[in-house]
Amino acid sequence: PKSCGLMYSLLLTCTSAEIELISAELWDAGTLGIEELNSSGETQLIAAFLSQQAGLLERFANYSPQWRLAPQIDWIAETHRAWPARAIGEKLFLAPPWCTDPTPPGRERIVHVPGLASGTGEHPCTQLALIALEKFVRPNTTLIDIGTGSGILAIAARRLGAARAINLDTDESALSTARENFSLNAFEPLLIAGSAECVSDGIADIAIANINGTVLLSIFDELLRITKGNGHLILTGFPEPELALFQQLLPGAEISILAEWCCVTATLS
Repeated sequence: PKSCGLMYSLLLTCTSAEIELISAELWDAGTLGIEELNSSGETQLIAAFLSQQAGLLERFANYSPQWRLAPQIDWIAETHRAWPARAIGEKLFLAPPWCTDPTPPGRERIVHVPGLASGTGEHPCTQLALIALEKFVRPNTTLIDIGTGSGILAIAARRLGAARAINLDTDESALSTARENFSLNAFEPLLIAGSAECVSDGIADIAIANINGTVLLSIFDELLRITKGNGHLILTGFPEPELALFQQLLPGAEISILAEWCCVTATLS
């Protein structure tokens, strides 16, 4: 059946370069589907919602937001069109469950349900984190993903050969989404409802966190505690203006930037 019916749509006007980032934010905000219209050099994104959610006009104020009563649209078809499979880095291939495209040679397929929790694969920070994992995951690696969201980073680590991936999140609904994504990839998840305080000292060969900068700074000491000596700490989720803070905390860390978002990777002594 088609998911048609009257609902509200949020119209945003943006440039083509901004489409992926704004779409990822709309999915994180809970949209049911996104339609993309292009004319006269401008792009309009039309995102469906069941109600006029408070705060979205302010959140997307830079993109001329407007609420309208939505027409009847096949949002299932629009969602499938809006979420194609994508290659990330040199080794990974992200594909939604409905994608029938073959996995490109030399890549590992990660099946994920987009839009249900943080970590859709569209956001630059998720992509930066995935590329960082390609460099450091080894067959005997134990990874801890703090604020796991959709579980996509931990699933990628397993696909890349990690022996164990532990998923922590304080949001139990996110863990439910992670569980679903692990099932789609035929992995048994290790899920913990809680924060980094729940795990032992020096347990992780790789500790990774894709969270906003304020939270990362607040749990920084815990992240150091749970990461082994000579282990790797991968932090992302913050924009360029906040980068200097993390460079001070982790001098010599490797820096990567995509669409003004940052990732720092440090090897601890």
